[in-house]
Amino acid sequence: MKVWRRFVCALSVAAVSAALAVPALADGAQWKRNDRGWWYEEANGAYPTDAWRLINGKWYYFDAIGYMAESRWIGNYYVGADGAMLAGTWTPDGYYVDASGKWVEGLRQPVVEAEPVRRVGSGGNRSTGRSGGGGGSRSGGRRRGGSGGGSTAGTTVTASTQGQESGNSSNTMVNANTGAQNAANTATAAAQTESEETRVIAALQAQGLTEKEAKLYYDINAYRESLGLQKLSFSKSLTTVARTHVVDANAYNPKDQVDARGVQGNLHSWSSHGNWTPVVYTGDHLYASAMWSKPRELTSYQGNGYENSAWSSGLLTPEVALDLWQHSEGHNAVMTTQGAWSDLKTMGVGIDGSYAFVWFGKDADPAGYYDVPDYQVLRP
Repeated sequence: MKVWRRFVCALSVAAVSAALAVPALADGAQWKRNDRGWWYEEANGAYPTDAWRLINGKWYYFDAIGYMAESRWIGNYYVGADGAMLAGTWTPDGYYVDASGKWVEGLRQPVVEAEPVRRVGSGGNRSTGRSGGGGGSRSGGRRRGGSGGGSTAGTTVTASTQGQESGNSSNTMVNANTGAQNAANTATAAAQTESEETRVIAALQAQGLTEKEAKLYYDINAYRESLGLQKLSFSKSLTTVARTHVVDANAYNPKDQVDARGVQGNLHSWSSHGNWTPVVYTGDHLYASAMWSKPRELTSYQGNGYENSAWSSGLLTPEVALDLWQHSEGHNAVMTTQGAWSDLKTMGVGIDGSYAFVWFGKDADPAGYYDVPDYQVLRP
């Protein structure tokens, strides 16, 4: 997406730099707005066009007819949803801009899509998770467990506590033995977990899932189990939706599209290169219904679907995708079916290349499920 930035000529860079060096200092100037957007009107009625202006300590860019740019790149600089230029931070699409606001070539980071959203009730209210794209997603919370990690940590803490409470050498001897036994039990449990993981992933691969898909599904359920939650079933229809989105995203990067307002979409976006309704999914969730309806568009599934999304500039692994979602409050709530998401009972998985999508639903799947013997899951 940003390859073209490498070829920006020195003249263009100098022009942008020069523009950024001219502040707006006009008494009586004020912001104005209409249905099209915001502009900045000077005291004499004039307004900046095709130029940067420094206003109250923040840089803004105004287009050829004077409207403030929002949520987009202007050359090597990015302006946020409020129009102000970002500086010293990551942009929503995973690039880094330095303290002057200029894009730094070569710095990229995995991105987890912000604010999963679903419709609640017939009134159309929305419940969203508080999370940020890019770097913001990593600061939103603390990892609460992992597949097997939770039980191991619990055993270690218990053994340590017993040792500290011991009042004599006899008790210390018993606790040492108990600690050894706990270690043996932990090793056995770890071996059993690895054995189950190998068995489940192999069984899913035998049904046509890729190793990455099977691994991501298993890891999400292992994470849920570590929190005392039931495992979710593996919906064939929702997996079709997730896989389709992965193919579309890798081929066309629909997250880079902009809507009629000029607002850039995000990872929930779909291109126009398929048998579905295109979606430029923007941060204000204006087009949410066109995303929720994808299971009905693409499969026999009759309910809405809700998506967790992740992207990396390189190959995305199941481990990285899960870690991103665990560290995003909103996405973690979806995975763990908390709060407004408590009725979700099944999921579908797609992961390949730079993208991972997991679709969640509460309705029964007419197409059925990827079942594994002796692997108990929750179904709608």
